[in-house]
Amino acid sequence: MVVLTRELLQLIANHAQSTYPEECCGFLIGTTITEKWVRRVLPAPNSNHQSRTNRYSIDPVEIVRADETAQRESLDLLGIYHSHPDAPPQPSLIDRQFAWPTYTYLIVSIDNRVVKEVGAWQLSKDECNFRSEDLTIIE
Repeated sequence: MVVLTRELLQLIANHAQSTYPEECCGFLIGTTITEKWVRRVLPAPNSNHQSRTNRYSIDPVEIVRADETAQRESLDLLGIYHSHPDAPPQPSLIDRQFAWPTYTYLIVSIDNRVVKEVGAWQLSKDECNFRSEDLTIIE
């Protein structure tokens, strides 16, 4: 299960709205005991220069920075969020191609700058498909 505050979800939504119609991306930082508690979101630049309306890329240097930030705060890098402009919040084939099995992938569906749905996913260990993760939004 992934637990996220409404405030953090709003930060992700704001990021998605500001980059629409291109995909936004960033990091989920937090703790894991039995659930994954997102304590912080960290926006990242979309470094994809070919098709930003339906793909995102994160420079490996940004991933290292996010991990270092999490460690300095005694937290973990739990995963990555990104938006799907004018598309459902389900992983695409491209998402699967670049995903890592240990991360949560939070996907925000946005249509005409309005967030419609949010989904959380984790890639299976055999890297063949995603499984939905329960997502709880708290105040």
